[in-house]
Amino acid sequence: MKRAIALLLAAISGSATAQQAAEVPGDAQTWFETRVEAAAPLAPSLADLREEALFRARWSTTIQPCSAPPENLRLFGLRPAMADRLVTNGMLADAFLGAWTFYAETDCAETPLLRYMYVLEKDGSHVLMVVNRGETIATPSMMRETSAVAGADAFAAAKARQPDCDIKSVGMRAARIDATDPGLGPEIAGTRFTGGWSEIWAFRACQQDVEVHVRFDTDGRGGTTARIQNTRVVG
Repeated sequence: MKRAIALLLAAISGSATAQQAAEVPGDAQTWFETRVEAAAPLAPSLADLREEALFRARWSTTIQPCSAPPENLRLFGLRPAMADRLVTNGMLADAFLGAWTFYAETDCAETPLLRYMYVLEKDGSHVLMVVNRGETIATPSMMRETSAVAGADAFAAAKARQPDCDIKSVGMRAARIDATDPGLGPEIAGTRFTGGWSEIWAFRACQQDVEVHVRFDTDGRGGTTARIQNTRVVG
């Protein structure tokens, strides 16, 4: 077990991750703006997604801390997400027509806010998934990649206080936006092209609450570098 933990930590060690935007023809910002405009008539209706969103929430491991599955959702904040790298690659491969994210307020005190991603495929079918708890500016794919590094930091901080802790105890909870730079640019297709921001991601590890402070800086092309600034056990 100790060797497995060491290998995992070595594989995802380091305080920063960088995700470049997918390579697109011409100017990246213009390309994404054009795709957002073209896909606008295909955007889903949140009212039509309510029952499916509720079904996804009830079966998602994201809501495991809830004492009971949610019974009600309020969907809001639909926004284009074509700049998520996995979505962009699907559009370049002519497999996806577009993608959007939105939030849902739940009646679960432990998980009051969920973020979803809706991906429209070329054949007209779609995929709807819960991607995280809490509010974030990071794209779903950037968050997924960075959460591995953040989780490793959270585990290390918790294990320092409880040495016999198992890495299986690590779980990500809610994210929240901590601060935004004055120069943070507008959201375009789900990403930013200028400025930066910071978020605090909550984890549960070794029966302890841990907060990981993550700093994000844009690269001017739709990509982002994420850096772990500090990690602390809070309870």
